[in-house]
Parts: sequence; C-alpha cells; structure tokens
Amino acid sequence: MLYQTLKFYLARIAISLILIFGLGFTVLFFLHEVALPNVVFDDVVIQWTIVLVCLFFGFIAYGMVGDQRFFNALHSLKNVDPQSEPENIKNQFENLLSFSYSSYFLPDTGKRYRILVVLLYADYLLSIGDETSRALNIYVQAFLQSPKDSRFRKPLLAILNQGRELTSEEMDLLLIMVQQEDIHDPILTQYLAGLFLKAGQWSGKVELLFLSALENQSELSEDIIQFALPIYLLHKRTDELALRFYLFALKFSVKEEEQIKTHLARSYFEGNLSGVAPSLHQKCGEIFEAMNADQREGIKRQSEENQITSKMKRVKLFRREDLQDLKRLKVEMGLVASRMKILGSWGRWLARKILMGCKWILLQVLEGFIRFGYLSFRAKLISFSLLSVSIILILSLSELTLKNKQDLPSPPSVTEAKSSQVKKEDRVYTIQIAAVISAKQADKMIRSLKKKGVEGLYVVKASRRSGGYWYKIRAGQFLLKNQASAYANRLVDSNSIKNYFLISLPKK
Repeated sequence: MLYQTLKFYLARIAISLILIFGLGFTVLFFLHEVALPNVVFDDVVIQWTIVLVCLFFGFIAYGMVGDQRFFNALHSLKNVDPQSEPENIKNQFENLLSFSYSSYFLPDTGKRYRILVVLLYADYLLSIGDETSRALNIYVQAFLQSPKDSRFRKPLLAILNQGRELTSEEMDLLLIMVQQEDIHDPILTQYLAGLFLKAGQWSGKVELLFLSALENQSELSEDIIQFALPIYLLHKRTDELALRFYLFALKFSVKEEEQIKTHLARSYFEGNLSGVAPSLHQKCGEIFEAMNADQREGIKRQSEENQITSKMKRVKLFRREDLQDLKRLKVEMGLVASRMKILGSWGRWLARKILMGCKWILLQVLEGFIRFGYLSFRAKLISFSLLSVSIILILSLSELTLKNKQDLPSPPSVTEAKSSQVKKEDRVYTIQIAAVISAKQADKMIRSLKKKGVEGLYVVKASRRSGGYWYKIRAGQFLLKNQASAYANRLVDSNSIKNYFLISLPKK
C-alpha cells in the first residue's frame, strides 16, 4: 500500500515538473524573446497560471486518463465472445489486474477497481470450467468479495475435499461459507464437517460446526462423537458447548458414559448455567436426579470442596490496560459521561446564560422604547432636545481634544532629518530609460541603445517586492535638471528611446 502511494505521488510530481520546466519555460521564452521582445512587463501572473495548468494536467488529468483506460479495458471484457482464445482473454484480465496496481491509482481506488476485475474474471473462469491453481485463487478473491454467491463456493469445496490437512486460512474460509445463506442447510453442514473429519483437525472454530451436524442428526454424528469426545474429556470441560456435546454423546454407546454423567450432574448442582441456559440446566438436572443417593452425595461433596477452594483464590480479572478499555466502553455505551461531554454540557449552560442575558438586555431596550412612546409630546420633545445637546457636546469635546493633540509639536523623525540633509547636498540627475527583470534582457537592450547612439549607459540592480531584482537601465549624469531633460528629449526626437523619466541622485 505504501509503495503504491509513493508511486502515485511521485509519478504525478514528476509529470508536473516536466510540464512546468518543459512547457512553462518554452512559453515564457516565446513571450519575452519572440512575441514581445521589446516590451517590459511583470510576468508573475503568467508564471502562476502556467504552474496551475501544469499541476492540473499532472495530477487531475493524469488520473482521468488512467480511469478512462481502465474502464475502456474493463468494458471490452464484459461481453467476451465464447469462441475467443481463453489464454488471450486471461492475459487481458491479468494485465488489467496489474494495471490496478499502477501509479494511476491510490491503494484504495486500485483495490476498488481490482474487485470489479476479480468478479468479472471469476465469472469468465467459471464459464470455461477452469480449475487451475490461478483460477482457484481468483475464486477465493471473488468469494471473499461476494461470499453469498454460491457459484464461487463450489469449486473451492471441490479442491478442499481431498483429505489433506487444512491450513488455518482454509479453515476460516470454510467457516465463512457456513455463516452465509446456507447456514441452515444440513447437507452443506454435513459436507463441511466431513472435510474437517477427513483432515483430522480440531479447533474452537469448528466446534459449532460439529454441534450443528449433531443437531441435524447427520450421518457423521457417530464419527464426530468418537473424534471429539476424547478431546472434551481430556480437558475436563464443563462449559455450555461441552455439556451440549455430552448430552448428544449419551445417545450413543460410549464407554465414558459414567464420566459424562458426572460432569453433567456436577454442573447442575453448581448451577453455573441456571441463568445462562435454563433448558440445558434442566436436562443436566434430570441426569442428576436419576443417580443413586451415594452418587449424588459424592457430587455434592466434591462441588462444595471446589467452591471452598475457589473462594480462597483471589482472581485478578483486569489489568491496567483492561481497566482503560472498560472505561472507554462505559463511555461509548453511555453508562458514564466523558470529559468532552461534561465540558460540552458546561459550554451549553454558559451559552444559554449568555443568550438569556442578551435577551434580557434587548427586552429592556424594547421596553424603554415602549415607555418612551407613552410619554406626552412635550416630554418627548424635551427628551429629544437633551439627547441632541448631549451628543453635540460629546462630539465637540472629542474634536477639541483631537485638535489639541495635533497642535502639540512633535519631534522630528529620522527620515525628515535625513531628507533635510539630502536637500542641502548637491544633486545630480540621470535619465532612466527602462527597467527589466533579468540581466540578459538588460544587456540586450543596452546593445540595442548603443547601436542607436545613446551614450553613458549603465545598469542599476535593485530588489523587487515580489522577489527577484529589477535591472534599471539609465543614461548620463547631469548637474542641472534642464540639461538632463534636454538630452532626453533629443533621444526621443531621434527615436532612440520611446519614453523616460528623470531620477534625482545625491552627488558622490
């Protein structure tokens, strides 16, 4: 997943950079050197436009091309001609599966597209009856994505019914099959139970499957009893599943009958299942009542000894991490309030109080307007006059205060002091002809001006606010402003330059 994510972003970044440095610089070179060679302008907007366009084609348009290629290929495989060469069609499906891992897609998108291909691929393999190892792998993928589709289940059951030892993943696959739409199908239950018996495997995962086969009175019931009963008795199990199995085992002639009855009777006397499985508890009670007095007394004595021993043991159920998980579950289930919920309730209480205060102020203002409306005309006129005079006095006082502050002498600033000193110094004047953003453009313009007879040319480099530098092309230095202006006008009249402006500089 991480590898495909890196491919996704690196490919898009690479394409975007290629477009920016290839197409972008080409466009800028064409504008400055071919289309508008003598025009000086700020091309920041054009640069950002080129970057955004290249990013669009590098990220969004590139992904759209990948989606279109995928769905075109998928559409061509939806209606495959039965007379087509199977190997050719399978190669197309394999190539499409590989394409879903390409840099066109993020892992989640590629997985979603891959599921579409797998389901279509599995359907085609079923139509040609393919049961090769690759086909079975595709059937597994299709079944995991659509477990209720029985078409994908049948070839998998056929290959698993070979008597070999099943892996844990294959066992999980069989149990998933049981949990689907045919969970109450006794034929499927018997079939799957037979697979586990052939493999000779036992785990807690298949226990329910064996019990379901016993409840359906499967033909394999006796084999299941002979296989599983020694395992139950070896571990002295007395849980609900074990007791249910013991009751089924009593229906067959087993040599461990007395041991089974002892487990059932002791479970009844201890009453562990009375509130969990009352019907099972009642059946255990029937076994207990059918025993003779000595047997019942022995079971009672043994149960009481076990209870005394259990009371003396202090069982520590929870670790510190378990207590944290328990607290989290209590919050999620709403048994206790979380800190955020408490803070939220306090916040809502404060918001209600503020809202009520605002409402009270608004109501008081409205009530004041209502009372003002009930006053006589004379009282209203007096009130309005007093209010107007108060406003005029307040405005007059504020204007007078502001005027007094402005009249106060302020100390001369550093800038004013410097400007006054500069005015006292001698000045020179120069002619600025143009300002460009690259040294290359400045050199080119100076060569062109020299050919036209302009003398005293030089370049001043200055920083730009938006970044980069200005290259200011200037000509001559004159003691008098009139001299500089007359020289500039002669250059304009001779068409050596188009426009200019004078720059005043301190004499060095």
